[in-house]
Amino acid sequence: MISQAQRQAIVWGGLLIFFGVVGMVATVITLTAWVWVIILAIAGLGVFGVYLMDRSQRALLIPAYVLWVVAFMVALIELRILQDEFVATYVLAAIALPFLVTFLRNRAQWPMLIPAYVLVAVGVMVGLIGVGVLDDLSIPAYVMFAIAVPFFVVYVRNPKHWWALIPGGVVAAVGLAFLLAGGAAQYVAPVVLIIVGAWILARQFSRPEPGPPQVPAPVAPEGDEPPAE
Repeated sequence: MISQAQRQAIVWGGLLIFFGVVGMVATVITLTAWVWVIILAIAGLGVFGVYLMDRSQRALLIPAYVLWVVAFMVALIELRILQDEFVATYVLAAIALPFLVTFLRNRAQWPMLIPAYVLVAVGVMVGLIGVGVLDDLSIPAYVMFAIAVPFFVVYVRNPKHWWALIPGGVVAAVGLAFLLAGGAAQYVAPVVLIIVGAWILARQFSRPEPGPPQVPAPVAPEGDEPPAE
């Protein structure tokens, strides 16, 4: 029976030989982008097939995922769906996805949300800069609000953690100052209304449902004793 170490060695050794052969072929003939898409997809499929033979080898999902992500990225670039700054957004989102999946499979792994959130926040920022939504002082304002959001989420999930409002409020105030300095004052009032409204709704739905009113038991007057049987 093949051991875990031997199976992983076979996968990595096979991948190196496979791409070595592809590299030799590329020196003789020109491989188009779509050929590389097929090569990467097939390589990922091969690694995934080895994982299906022994599902305890979860580490094999990493190279399979990376190969498929790169193949899909090249395909999107060739189709001109993914261009310029959105390539970086795609890459960051692809890195964040495994962290998010790990948390969804086991909610006790909540620290996985930290790198996932950071990567997604940076990826969204890069995309918004690329389309011209963020520029100048709105960029540091976005960063400040992105830092403040986790603190507010901590408070909304458990109002006993009121301390989270202090760093969250300070960082959000700095972000608001950047917006005002950047001439975005006309957006401040709507944003504040949306945030306050979302906070009220979150507080309402995060509270436990009130139980039935408790009716106090009747108290017998002093001196009265229950009749003897």
